[in-house]
Amino acid sequence: MSPVTTTAALPPEPARRLRRWHVWLVVWRIHHWLGLAFAALLILLSATGSLLVIHHELERALEPHLHVADTPPGTNPPALADLARQTAPLAPPGYRLFRLFPASTAQDTHRIVFRAPAAPDRWDVFIEPATGRVLWSGPEANRFTPWLLGLHMQLHAGRAGYYVTGICGLALLLLACTGLYLHRGRLATLWRHPFRLHLGWRTACADLHKWLGVALLYFPVVLGLTGALYCLSILTSATPAAPTKPFSPTGLAPLEPMLASAREKFPDAEILRIQFPNAALGAVTVLLLHRDAPVWRKFSRVDFDSATGALRSIRPAATAPAADQFRSMLGPLHFGF
Repeated sequence: MSPVTTTAALPPEPARRLRRWHVWLVVWRIHHWLGLAFAALLILLSATGSLLVIHHELERALEPHLHVADTPPGTNPPALADLARQTAPLAPPGYRLFRLFPASTAQDTHRIVFRAPAAPDRWDVFIEPATGRVLWSGPEANRFTPWLLGLHMQLHAGRAGYYVTGICGLALLLLACTGLYLHRGRLATLWRHPFRLHLGWRTACADLHKWLGVALLYFPVVLGLTGALYCLSILTSATPAAPTKPFSPTGLAPLEPMLASAREKFPDAEILRIQFPNAALGAVTVLLLHRDAPVWRKFSRVDFDSATGALRSIRPAATAPAADQFRSMLGPLHFGF
């Protein structure tokens, strides 16, 4: 009886092995040149992104006169709508009331943001909640966090900068995918001998590079993809046309009842900001953040009539359309909240 030969035990044909080797070389060259081309920019984006994660702590350390209230809260603090009306003349002509970030603790300050009519420029006003005293008023770009965010998102180069950082996000995603492909058959060895110091510093650095790439694979994939999608959404978003009758804070209804109603509707969430309408008779939106919710259910919205304060609509994060839930995931995934 002749012996039975099994083809599964035989090595691949030389042509097949050669094709695999050519594919590996192509992927390696892509990985190599992407790393060389985007190394400096990725280092910059990584450094600025790491600082932005702790921007609240940095702000209180670098700008305590803006973020830390000196006077403890009293029993009858100034109304938020009155503060919005009183600070409107501080902004340059044509700027409209845009957002209000109410103090979240007794030691925090209010921040009111005004926006230019046809540009992304913003004007910040910091207010002491207990007295209504204006602590600082000026262009948002002059502050640390907005300057750092501008450097991180568009390199202070405007629209062209978003193209560069968006492409860099895709490059980071490709680096992760190509690196995983290159080492797909040797992942187990990275854990057994992660750093071969006895073979010299170059080999040890190469081992560290491979180990970090595998151990932290989540970050280049998620940050690269969400960063590119962020840039794409900004580049494709159209600037809203100036309304014939813009919104004015003169007839703004009291904001405290709106905040109380929003907290009542979502007691497990925290107030993130108040968004003012672009046109007159529009809705005031209270945005709430669910910190412990799944990443696609982070933001709920409650709309109120800007003139009367009457409840208009409730938009829970859990029942938002799939497209809205997908867009709302970008911020929590990319910025880490």
